[in-house]
Amino acid sequence: MAYLLNRNPAARIECLHALVEFIYNKFGENTDFTLTSVKFNRDERNIHEFCSRLIDSSLGTKYCPYKQNPLDEAGCSLTNGVDEDSTKSKEVSNTINALHALGFVNRNDRKIRITPFGIRFAKAKYGSEEMQEIIKEAVLHYGPAVGVLKQIINVADGEGNFNSADIRVGYPNTKETVVYKNHNVVLSSGSQKDSNTRTRSCILAWLTTAGFIRPQDLNDVPKGEYAHMYYRDFINQSHRGDRLYKLVEAPDFNGFEIQKPLDYSNLTKLTAALRENNQSIVREATMLYEPKINNRRFALLFILNEAYKNGKSVLFDNILAFFRKHSELFVITDDDLEYVIQNELEIATMAGILYDIVSMDNQMYIKPLTGVNIEELANGVPNELIDTLKRSIV
Repeated sequence: MAYLLNRNPAARIECLHALVEFIYNKFGENTDFTLTSVKFNRDERNIHEFCSRLIDSSLGTKYCPYKQNPLDEAGCSLTNGVDEDSTKSKEVSNTINALHALGFVNRNDRKIRITPFGIRFAKAKYGSEEMQEIIKEAVLHYGPAVGVLKQIINVADGEGNFNSADIRVGYPNTKETVVYKNHNVVLSSGSQKDSNTRTRSCILAWLTTAGFIRPQDLNDVPKGEYAHMYYRDFINQSHRGDRLYKLVEAPDFNGFEIQKPLDYSNLTKLTAALRENNQSIVREATMLYEPKINNRRFALLFILNEAYKNGKSVLFDNILAFFRKHSELFVITDDDLEYVIQNELEIATMAGILYDIVSMDNQMYIKPLTGVNIEELANGVPNELIDTLKRSIV
């Protein structure tokens, strides 16, 4: 179950390496673990045994450099501590989601287990050629990272320079209006600006660690050195404010299958946590229509993935006709449906299905360039939806 990440500590892959080392040494390769079991516990074996970032305190102890207080029981910026209040538990969940996105663990609700790839990561030496290869492979597992990298390739100038502000992340905003409890309500289907900023920052840090991009004010990696070490100080900053980057390497995505696309349950944001003005009305209305938003986003991904497997393009008008035929599953209002679905296509980039738009005979065709792991994508999908798609695929 791949999530759209939006917190900063998981951007530091060196910290993730320490955590995966800890997980492997504590649980081995065949034992499930929980979020709580990897939180920092000063009274038990913990991540500090494996962390290379600890600094010495005046008290003769070592502590996480991202915690201001050497005695902070939270202990680790990735997980926080077992005694922390519930509001700080989001960090460990985001971190484990990051490890899942990179392919180092498999998370299925509360069941989490290290993968063979994660074991390889845990055993590799940070600073080695093997580690660089692992990081590069891991980053390309994650659908949103691949989508961002493709955007970078598209917007970079002739010398590879680009402004990170030009990179779009997050969920599409369709701006659909419904009448709910006698109010005209604009559904909140898109991500908020602060969340998008955190997501983009994390993905850019991963792409820098993998060697695909670099900040413009830093030099290229010298021969014989590796990006994850050469840019270590930049990547491990608490806050990275750089906006100007340079594309260093552009992978060939043709024939590429993304292993960790966003899954069905994570094609919309966490609606229950909406904080917009008049939040209760917006939240209730959006939650009412959220199944249809999830359904149509999944349907777009499923249709494009099938087209990719068959080497075909998809006529956009056929997608519209399919949605209208099964309006009870997909359509909130037919007003401006064409505009809505064109906006919804952005979910393909975020999930990892890259595509080109081809115009032919005054009609729009969508040509998918990559596919996705359908088992990951379909996690949580209702049987009725998958059956409808298999019967009526356009």
